[in-house]
Amino acid sequence: MKIKDGDIIVFAGDSTTDADKNATNDRLGNGYVKLVRDALFAFRPSENFRVVNAGVSGNTTVHLLERWEKDVASLDPDVVFCLIGINDVWRHFDYLDPLEKRVNEEDYEKNIEKICEMAKGAREFSLMTPFYMERSRVDEMRVMTEKYAARMRAVAQKRGIKVIDLQKVFDEYMKGRPGQSISWDRVHPGSVGSMLIAREILREFGEK
Repeated sequence: MKIKDGDIIVFAGDSTTDADKNATNDRLGNGYVKLVRDALFAFRPSENFRVVNAGVSGNTTVHLLERWEKDVASLDPDVVFCLIGINDVWRHFDYLDPLEKRVNEEDYEKNIEKICEMAKGAREFSLMTPFYMERSRVDEMRVMTEKYAARMRAVAQKRGIKVIDLQKVFDEYMKGRPGQSISWDRVHPGSVGSMLIAREILREFGEK
């Protein structure tokens, strides 16, 4: 992936992207988005990039689609990364709002298709798979997360879109330490997980 001086880079998603952005003056949050911005400023001091955190805590693919035009497309971004899906899975387990329709696998795939269509205006677009920081491959939520990630990869393959497999990244980490060492809920990446995500994005940008 090539990024250019002056590019507008948008990261769309849920709380794993949001990372308390409303509590920070630059609205970049305390997660991987800020790490990526800081790295670009540090390693490419002669270039200017506008980095935007378009993550909103609690969002599913349904919510992201509803606000895509306002929060992403209206910025006329050059580069877009989208990390969405863990809430589509999680809502099947926490039942916080029994009146809200939960997103099944088929609808998730359709929503990812719609997101890809809406992202066509960007010069570069990448998806990032939802992940669950649990070692056990038979854990119920891990199994469902992998199914949704597979749906995302199927859409991406059909459309020729790049996918960053974040589950693979965290699985590599968990060979040494459990996911709970990063986050008690095994969903929110925190400072360590955000570093792992940021590293993958910087690799896409050609940074070592």
